[in-house]
Amino acid sequence: MKKNGIPDKLKQKMDQFNVEVPEITMKRSLSRRIADWMFTSAKNPADYFTKPLTPLGMAMLPLPILLCTVPLLFI
Repeated sequence: MKKNGIPDKLKQKMDQFNVEVPEITMKRSLSRRIADWMFTSAKNPADYFTKPLTPLGMAMLPLPILLCTVPLLFI
């Protein structure tokens, strides 16, 4: 709220109080960021398989296997 929008009576009451606000650093230290990264919980790999396969997904499933085995044919 802007100070212009505050009524004079309320402004006088607020000026009576002295509030000390401590400095809060928003940036974490490097060691804290590394520790947060290392100790975050891992995702459950089984969650990737909970989606039902559509017919198109089932048809596309052999493609990565074929793409990985094609270079072996030329060795």
